[in-house]
Amino acid sequence: MNTDRLAKYSKVLATATLGLVALMLLSNIAYWLFPDVMNLYGPGFNLTALTETLDANIHQMPWWQITGGIVLSSIPLLILAKGLVALSALFKFYANGEYFEPESADLLGKVGKSVGLWVLISFLLGPVLSVWITMMRPAGERLFTISFGPSDVVALFLAASVMIVARSLHRACMLARENQQFV
Repeated sequence: MNTDRLAKYSKVLATATLGLVALMLLSNIAYWLFPDVMNLYGPGFNLTALTETLDANIHQMPWWQITGGIVLSSIPLLILAKGLVALSALFKFYANGEYFEPESADLLGKVGKSVGLWVLISFLLGPVLSVWITMMRPAGERLFTISFGPSDVVALFLAASVMIVARSLHRACMLARENQQFV
């Protein structure tokens, strides 16, 4: 692939990544505000999907409980969004032909860290959200759930792999700069 096409694709992906961030955050909010419409398009994100697992009726929840659900389910998504913004910035570096820069390695590392934190925070907030969703139910029907599945393991593995690749790339960039100084 020539550099012009690579730059063009990088620009497209930089913009698409930011669009994904906006869509992800807005659809999470829409899932809580318009659950019937959003259920037509499949389950929400990992924490909003809890409402279906727990057989929660969002229409019967008071506004403050819905607001709390939006906040709790948005926290991991905001962490993931931070990583996706770094990914967009990385694509902008590539679009400008800056392939072998320490800053690009740092951005890649931020992507990996954000994905890892997203999984861990989702794991920690899952039980909190399950209690929050079921708190208005009568005694004996309230739930405390913990969920950690194979997709979480895969996401953590990929996050760790991306962080190692980022550290290796950073080291390679620094060695390349040192070599340029000797020439």
